[in-house]
Amino acid sequence: MSDTVRPESAAQSQSAGQSDQSATELYDAAMARTAALLRDADPGTPVDACPGWTVEALAAHLAGALADFAAQRFDLASGDDFGERTVRERDGQSVADSLVEWERHRADAEPLLTSPMGTVLVTEVVSHEQDLRTALDKPGARTDPAVRVGLTRPLEQIDQRLRESGGPAVRLVIDDEEPRTIGAGEPVATLRVAAYDLLRTVGGRRTRDQVRALSWDGDPEPALDSLPLFGTYRDTPLRGE
Repeated sequence: MSDTVRPESAAQSQSAGQSDQSATELYDAAMARTAALLRDADPGTPVDACPGWTVEALAAHLAGALADFAAQRFDLASGDDFGERTVRERDGQSVADSLVEWERHRADAEPLLTSPMGTVLVTEVVSHEQDLRTALDKPGARTDPAVRVGLTRPLEQIDQRLRESGGPAVRLVIDDEEPRTIGAGEPVATLRVAAYDLLRTVGGRRTRDQVRALSWDGDPEPALDSLPLFGTYRDTPLRGE
């Protein structure tokens, strides 16, 4: 799974996240950092956080995802995947051409970034920035405000899923903020966590053992299945994670 947020419910996001900067400012800064990394990278380098993708494919996805968000194109054929479709439709497109396309779509995306969907786009770009940094062994920007804002919509979606399914509630203390609970009822455990580690956890970029080893108050076991947005953990750790 290469997606970082469920696009079909993106427009439901209402929170602006925890930052004095706007979603537009956060997106543009992450886009600039990511584009600089992409320009200098070998296009054939595997991006292990997105199985089957290379640097070239990741660049194609970033361009295609913004295009599809702008067009509200979230319909998928049975069994298809939003992220994989964006790459497949740009098969063979060079990194340079994908960057041109990404920049072109960014010029049309201002209404999206100033709408509730803005935090969703921040999630998309900052998550894939970190996927790229992991692939290139170039860590950075882990405490950037975009990382915290990037948690806004995934945590809303997980909270909704837990409330609808009756799954175990979890108390979160993110970067020493005031505690918040996802899910309904008494939390089964409390997780004290940096925003970066939680973003990588909910995005399915960590293993179950890595998440179990985070700072928990209480037994983490009942809570582990509550956290990944798409319901699965990695089998093996990513390099640098």
